[in-house]
Amino acid sequence: MRNAVSGERVADAAVRRLTSAIEGIEPDLAAVAPGRLASFSVALDADPVSVPSIGGDSRWTAPGGGLSLHTAGAAARFKHQAATRFAAECERWCVLGTAKALPLAFFTAPPATAVSAPAAWVPRVLVRRSRNGIVATLTARRDETPVRDVIRSWQRELGLMFAPAAAGPCGRTLEVTAAPSATEWRRRVEAAVRAIDADRLAKVVLSRRLDVRLSHAVDAAALAERLAHLHPGCHVFSLPYGRGHVVAASPELLAAKRGARLVSHALAGTVERRGAPDADAEAAAALLASAKERHEHAVVVDCIAARMAEICTDVAHPQEPVVMPLRFVQHLSTPVTGRLREGVGLLDAVSHLHPTPAVLGTPRRAARAWLHEIGERRDGLYSGVSGWIDLAGDGDAVVVLRAAYVEDRSAVLWAGAGIMAASDPEAELAETELKLATMLEVLDAS
Repeated sequence: MRNAVSGERVADAAVRRLTSAIEGIEPDLAAVAPGRLASFSVALDADPVSVPSIGGDSRWTAPGGGLSLHTAGAAARFKHQAATRFAAECERWCVLGTAKALPLAFFTAPPATAVSAPAAWVPRVLVRRSRNGIVATLTARRDETPVRDVIRSWQRELGLMFAPAAAGPCGRTLEVTAAPSATEWRRRVEAAVRAIDADRLAKVVLSRRLDVRLSHAVDAAALAERLAHLHPGCHVFSLPYGRGHVVAASPELLAAKRGARLVSHALAGTVERRGAPDADAEAAAALLASAKERHEHAVVVDCIAARMAEICTDVAHPQEPVVMPLRFVQHLSTPVTGRLREGVGLLDAVSHLHPTPAVLGTPRRAARAWLHEIGERRDGLYSGVSGWIDLAGDGDAVVVLRAAYVEDRSAVLWAGAGIMAASDPEAELAETELKLATMLEVLDAS
């Protein structure tokens, strides 16, 4: 009850602050030409530490928890040629008021096995929470709607975000169905190794799917909250998708743009966490010493560096990887950096880099064709991309891994393993089990 009362107080305060701040820009909003996007940002008088959970349609939390983004509604959507259309909107965007927070859009790109460009949408209400405070950014496309109605809509949605409904009950797993079966998985790994030996491929990523039936409907926001707590080193997000939500705790940064600088983290090579510092250190040393894991990692690094060189100058990366420790596994990781060439933006970079060999294989076209041959079809955005981009063109894009598509009382989980010439079917099966444990742990609260 205390959290509910606190949430109502914060909601009332947020709406009052918005109402007070927006009075001065109401004439400017009314003067915006029809068809143009208009945004207004206001700093809210709220302590980011003491504010209860923030609701909304979407949530995005950066590693370390220093920044979280929460949204409600959509002021604009770009399903075709998103990069070109978003850039055109930025040229015409009207930013009102004096707050320095920039409006932004969220975007997704499809699974690695599909061929399609990113799609993007601009949230109607965006709440940024950082260690410096909480800022709300409100956006609308100007049309014949009276300005007072636009403002009332913003007030209503902002109030609901700061007084979200209580989280649903924690459920328990009733049934889990895996596809392919363990037997079929072994056959696929063996077939992949034969294809690699025949020089059809250098690497291919095979995936496993779990269909989970639960005792209660899944609360996507609560699931993301638990993931952010358990996996502070990952990008954690919850996004509307289809009739449900995609919720993920992804360790893999595909692209981050700040000014002209672009960075991508190559992530490949995996070993199990053993639960004790000495044992984990021993496992990490073995990972760094493994010829098979180092080769798999080098394939990803070299491919990302080559693709970045086509859109960037000054491409560079360390010669030796480091070990990234996560809750259940440890990965080899190498950052690759470069300076974007004139006229190349973040969404262009995403289209160019995605998919990497870490989620599809290499050569790209041959790996995709081979996966189609064996009937692998990925859904729920698994191995796709999710990210955000602001009005200045800066933003982050991550690969959708350690993910679940949740709808009502069901969840679909995916995990993959990179197959190389030296791959062992049992070891690759165990790797997928470790990766699936990330989502199974939070889905089954019992």
